[in-house]
Amino acid sequence: MSEQYDLIVVGGGLAGTCAAIAAARLGCRVALVQNRPVLGGNSSSEIRVPVGGACDFNPWARETGLLEEFFLEDRFQDTARIWTGHGSSTWDYTLYKAAANEKNLDLYIDTPAQKVLMSKTNPKLIDSIVCYENGSEKEIVLKGRLFIDATGDGVIAYQAGAEFRMGREARSEFKESLAPEKADSYTQGSSLLFHARDVGFPVPFTPPDWVPQLSSDEDLAFRTHHDVEAGYWWIEIGNPPYHTIADHANIRKELIKMVLAVWNHIKNHDDHQADHLVLNWIGMVPGKRESRRIMGDYIMKEKDVTYGSLFDDRVAYGGWFVDIHTPGGILAKDLPPEPSFPGKSEEIGKRQATVYSIPFRSLYSKDIPNLMMAGRDISVTHVALGTTRLMGTCSTIGQAAGTAAYLCTKYSLQPRELYPEKIHELQQLLLKQDGFIPQIKNSDPKDLAQDAEITASSSAKLQFAQGDLATEYDHPRQRTISMTGLEVERALIFPITSDHIDSIDLYVESHLSEPVEIEVTLKKAKHIWDYDGSEGILTKQKVSAPANGVSWVKVPINLSVDLKSFYIITARSQAGIFWRYHKIPPVGTASLSKEKNKWTSTKGAYTIRIYPEVFPYEAENILSGVSRPENWTNIWISDPSQGMPQTVTLEFPVETSFNTVYLTFDTNLTQTHMSTPPLYRFPECVKDYALFYDAQGTWKEIIHCHDNYQRRRIHRFSPITTQKLQIEVYATQGEPSARIYEIRVYNE
Repeated sequence: MSEQYDLIVVGGGLAGTCAAIAAARLGCRVALVQNRPVLGGNSSSEIRVPVGGACDFNPWARETGLLEEFFLEDRFQDTARIWTGHGSSTWDYTLYKAAANEKNLDLYIDTPAQKVLMSKTNPKLIDSIVCYENGSEKEIVLKGRLFIDATGDGVIAYQAGAEFRMGREARSEFKESLAPEKADSYTQGSSLLFHARDVGFPVPFTPPDWVPQLSSDEDLAFRTHHDVEAGYWWIEIGNPPYHTIADHANIRKELIKMVLAVWNHIKNHDDHQADHLVLNWIGMVPGKRESRRIMGDYIMKEKDVTYGSLFDDRVAYGGWFVDIHTPGGILAKDLPPEPSFPGKSEEIGKRQATVYSIPFRSLYSKDIPNLMMAGRDISVTHVALGTTRLMGTCSTIGQAAGTAAYLCTKYSLQPRELYPEKIHELQQLLLKQDGFIPQIKNSDPKDLAQDAEITASSSAKLQFAQGDLATEYDHPRQRTISMTGLEVERALIFPITSDHIDSIDLYVESHLSEPVEIEVTLKKAKHIWDYDGSEGILTKQKVSAPANGVSWVKVPINLSVDLKSFYIITARSQAGIFWRYHKIPPVGTASLSKEKNKWTSTKGAYTIRIYPEVFPYEAENILSGVSRPENWTNIWISDPSQGMPQTVTLEFPVETSFNTVYLTFDTNLTQTHMSTPPLYRFPECVKDYALFYDAQGTWKEIIHCHDNYQRRRIHRFSPITTQKLQIEVYATQGEPSARIYEIRVYNE
């Protein structure tokens, strides 16, 4: 059996799935080849690693595009929690359905790619791959013009003869502070997870004789396990002593032993409140973190992710911390499983990453002209892989690679030939598909909305909830931290719409019997992730907070400021006084805490009042070219006091013909996957709405949509000629305001 394709994607994890669907939707004939019976890779029900990414450590940074579509669909119908060891086949089905819906996509699941065949006329080009379909015993030869290696292990690239790296680079090679002094073969390990269920009565557990004993918590030093119903990422084994590819079977065998050893410890040693718990799932497919990294024309390194390099060919982004696990994993029992775990502030600061960009030159092989990479096998150092390997980040990489494959097909180019001439087109196409690229705006000349005047029925002012004394369970490092105590310096990023600030009130709570001083500074921020306020301190002063109780503390500012800009107010005092906080921040605000001279995002927002009042959610934001907070709020929000319906109207300069409208709604991009409950719809999302056009003074309906829960909606219809287009919002999924990030209009 033989088939021919424009693009063959090998590997059906999130990166490969996004790559294949992105290319198929744009018109390429695509094969997606997956060696497992389900899609999703480490996130699938076979492995059950939750999706992490930029949003876990940075506000308003959740990955959009295809991953957001899958995520919202899953949360709408899935009863399982998103957490380590949790998960269900509903997520597998969501991904399968998304692939099956694409008429240009052929899905080969449970079909390992076994051999790479090179071109007879050009031995540097891949001609085809030979696959074996499990169950049917069929050999399938898939011939393609372009290939994307999304296997994680770089299987296709390796067989094709592409240069790769495996192990740790020396510190001196790329001047990476987190790299070892000398290069070695060590890699991060693989993990197996488990899930348990409370059956309501005591259930004994007797381990097999071959399971090692972990008799006390000292045997699991540094490895917190208070959540005994599921876990643990730190049940990890790799190199040393095992090669993560060649010794895969041995790693699985040893991991099964360690899962059962940990469970035996929970059930039979110390008091873990686990008498009624029974194992109802043990992973049998190790989730890999690291193996081969395929070399491209650019190798991403530590400084690129910690300083947030803005590459001219940037096509994807990340923002997880530089998460490099301890060599040896659980076998290195005298060391923490990750250097900053649990809660080592001095190590956390070394590993922080800002929202950073990923260059296209890291997504194709420098040796094999028709081969790209997507996922953890892209061109990065071992250190940079600590953050780029996160599945949310891999999804943006996959969508970028698949979209690039479309442009290669469109122009009959190889991937390297897209740079630099076609990079702008690639970036704009990714934005059109609801991707995000740091500091890149919509400049699509075919978007007719860019020339329109826009108005709205109302707009909201900036208001903060009064909040409470919050704590947060910080899942990546498994610790409970204070969010509000001013013994730690706290900060709030917020927007300003006037040319001056008279004063700012802080809402604080004192548990002290005497008034105390709060030291306050004001700085300007270049964007929502400029935590340090790189433009310097504008004012610094001390104000007095009353004793015993909750009060508004006025901070006189009296400064001229820049219109439509972000500012940062910081506050610090002593133990016993707190800055009130609410976990749901107004759009375009962000709270921060300082640890070891490093600011970290604490999500949510501290409570303030600003004078004069701020109106950062006007209709003009819909045409800002950015569909999330970045340099500005970039969203229209209606006045919540005016109820529904609410309208936005676009008026074109002249009568204009169009047949497609792209809408981007709000799905709270500061909320992580892991903090989103089952069977959930984001209350901020527009639910019921209609599109209208002006026909000689009469509004005529184009389309009416009920019960929407997706961020991105595309409506296609017969061509219409008009000077005015209107969207009328009738209801949201719960919030009192209508919210729209972007409207695009096309005749395509």
